[in-house]
Amino acid sequence: MADDTYRLSQFRKALRYNTDGNVIDLDDRYTHKFNFQIHRFEDVLLDSRRSSPPHRWSYYRMGFIREGEGELVTGIYKFKARKNTLVIIPSRVINSSRNWTLDTKGYVMLFNIDFFLENNFSHQFIQSKKILSSSTQPYLHLTDLQAEEVETIFETILLEKLAAHQNKYERIALKIIELLIISERLFEKQLDVETKPHSIDILKRFIDLLDIHFSKEHSVKFYAEQLLVHPNHLNALIKKHTGLSAKESIQSRLLLETKYLLHSTNLTIKQISNQTGFSNPNYFTTFFTRFENISPGSYRSSIV
Repeated sequence: MADDTYRLSQFRKALRYNTDGNVIDLDDRYTHKFNFQIHRFEDVLLDSRRSSPPHRWSYYRMGFIREGEGELVTGIYKFKARKNTLVIIPSRVINSSRNWTLDTKGYVMLFNIDFFLENNFSHQFIQSKKILSSSTQPYLHLTDLQAEEVETIFETILLEKLAAHQNKYERIALKIIELLIISERLFEKQLDVETKPHSIDILKRFIDLLDIHFSKEHSVKFYAEQLLVHPNHLNALIKKHTGLSAKESIQSRLLLETKYLLHSTNLTIKQISNQTGFSNPNYFTTFFTRFENISPGSYRSSIV
């Protein structure tokens, strides 16, 4: 609990530095790295201004509002969270909130891909979930019955985290996957399936193309030609909705696959380089090191 209290205090501190109204990048500002966290939302709001400035983070975030209400902006969506609201914020999507009422209670959970890799789960359990896509509406208002099922899972994860059980993080990973499956069913059932605006259609198609071609096609020009738009327009459009440009999205997908291959296979660095579309292993090593501040070989050694 002491560690959780410290993390929350440092999180609030990181959000206070909102100079010139710029979007805060918590990957740079918050230095106490982790792969998984869960808190009661009322604890997060404690001693705060009951708001958070625009910020982005590499973690996936899931929240459930049991009581109270507040206003949120997540990516292209602006909405009010109230009793029985489920909120899902994809990685690196710009998010802000304000005007949380004093009676607000619920849960907030953060996790990344590394949490699942560490607990022997494939990244595909996460990557395959449409609700973690930046183009999907990030919230649902649940019925009392639906809310009870979702809240039970959040509470189980929270209590498991506080317990001293062996293999507790494996169980937490399983419960998160269960929550994602249930959430995706709820989203598919409730969301309007009307045609999205043209820009959202491009965003979805880009994500689909990236998943197919990322290991061979690293240029924005390739994806722009497939989508019949100018590369600069594609970069701006993707950045507007996700917080990452098209180029940064390609790089992020390459890093994700590389981490998975380093962690879960016995392929050599050269083989991984070839598999991810780098003909020169030295360039591959330079690419990975530039973003992770560690070489591929050292990263692999650190997770053995």
